[in-house]
Amino acid sequence: MVRRLSISVALSAALLAAACGGPTRRPAPPGPPPDVDPEGAHREAVAAAVKPYFDAELISGIVVGLVDAGKREIYGFGKGPGGAAPDGGSLFEIGSITKIYTGLLLADAIQRREVELDVPVADYLPPGVSVPTRDKTAITIRHLALHSAGLPPLPPSVADLPAANPFGSYDEDALYRDLGQTQLAFVPGARILYSNFGTGLLGFALGRKIGAGYRKSVETRILAPLELRDTYFTVPAAAAPRRVVGTDDELAAVPHWTWDALAGAGGLVSTVRDQLKLLDAELDAAAGGKTMPLRNQLRLTQEAQLESSTSENAGLGWLIDAEGRFWHTGGTAGFRAFAGFDPKTKRGVVVLASTASPLVDRLGRGLFALLAGAPKPWTAPTSAQLATYAGTYDFAGTRLSVVAAGKRLYLEAQNEPRVRLAPVSEHEFWIESLQAVAFFQKDGDKIARLVFGIGSRQVVAPRVE
Repeated sequence: MVRRLSISVALSAALLAAACGGPTRRPAPPGPPPDVDPEGAHREAVAAAVKPYFDAELISGIVVGLVDAGKREIYGFGKGPGGAAPDGGSLFEIGSITKIYTGLLLADAIQRREVELDVPVADYLPPGVSVPTRDKTAITIRHLALHSAGLPPLPPSVADLPAANPFGSYDEDALYRDLGQTQLAFVPGARILYSNFGTGLLGFALGRKIGAGYRKSVETRILAPLELRDTYFTVPAAAAPRRVVGTDDELAAVPHWTWDALAGAGGLVSTVRDQLKLLDAELDAAAGGKTMPLRNQLRLTQEAQLESSTSENAGLGWLIDAEGRFWHTGGTAGFRAFAGFDPKTKRGVVVLASTASPLVDRLGRGLFALLAGAPKPWTAPTSAQLATYAGTYDFAGTRLSVVAAGKRLYLEAQNEPRVRLAPVSEHEFWIESLQAVAFFQKDGDKIARLVFGIGSRQVVAPRVE
C-alpha cells in the first residue's frame, strides 16, 4: 500500500516482456536451446534506453521483450534470481496486466453464450448478495469491463488489511460485505473510473457463472490454449527459483503479493517469454489469422466498446490509444509491468521490472519509438545536479525540505516520513505516494522555486534562503 504525506491534502486542494548439407559439408552448429533468449539488432538501443533508470537508481532489475513482424528479441538487465541478470524466463508479478486475461475470459464466456454484457452482475452472484445501484441503474458486466460501474478504485475494507499483502486475505465474504456497504460514485455507465474493485468483481462473477472458479477457468480456457506454461496464480515449487524479488522505491525487498477473491484484477505472475506469446497471438488475430487458438476471443477483446469518450478504456481488457495501439500497465508493491502492441506496424513491447515505479510505463511506450528507428532517450540528473535542488521551500506556510542523497532526491516535512522524488528528466520529478509531479524552476542560475502539479493544477513553493 502507498504512504501519503499530509501535504497531499494540501496538494489536492491547491491543485500511476535443420541444419542441412551433404556429406561433404561441415554440419551447421545447432541452434540455441529453447531457454536461451533471442537477441537482435536492438540490444545497444535497448541498453541505452534502460541505462538512465539504473543511473538514477529507479529499478533493481528489468527484462524487455520486443516483437517486430514476428521476430522476437529479449534483453535482461540488473539484478534477478540468484543475483544474475533476469531473463525471459524470470517470473515477475504483472499486476493489472491480469485484466487482459480477465477480458479474454469474458470474451470466451460471451462466445460460449454463458454470459451477456448487459446482464446485471447480481444475476451471477448468490441470492441475497447486495450489489449497489444508483438512480435505479444496476451494474452490468459491461460496466465492470469498461470501468464505468461507479465502484471505487479499491474496496473500502482493503485499507484495513496488512499493507505488505493487502489482497491475500480479501476473500469472498469480504467482497460481499463491501458490495453491501459501497455507494456508487455515479450512475453506472455515466463515466469512467478505473477500478480494481470492479475488475476483481468481474473475474469473480465469471468464475461463479462458469462454475470452475476464476483461476481454474483462466488456466483451462486461456493459458492452456495459448500455451502460456509460465503464467501462474500460484507459482509451483519447481518454478520458484526463477521468481524475482520485488523492490520498493528505495530498492529494498518487499514481500510477494497473493490474491483471493479479487485475483481477476491483478493476481498473475508471468515471464516476458509468455507475454510475448500473448502479443504474437494478439497481432495474428488483429491481422485476421485463422490458425491461432482463441483468435475470435482475441478479436472481441480488441473491439472498441465506447462510441465516444476521451477515455482509453475502450476494449475488453485492453486500453486503446489515439494511434490505435493496444496497451496496459500493471503494478504491485514490488513490480511494474507494461505490455502493448500495434496492429498497424505488427510490433509489440513487453517490459517487466522488479521495482514498483510507474516510470517504467514511459519506457514501455518509448520502445515503440525505438522500434520505429526514432528513440527518445532521456538523461538522469547527476548527483551534482540533484545537490543544487537541496534546500528549504515554503509550501503555503509549511516548510518542506528537499534532501539530496547521492543519486536520489527526497521530500521531507516535519513529523512525516520522507518520500522520493523520482526523476522524469533533469529537472522534473514524480512523487508516487502523492500522485504528483514536481519540477524545479530557476531565476537566472539559481533554483528559485519548486512547483507541484496534479493534472492541470499547480501550486508554487518558493525556495527559502
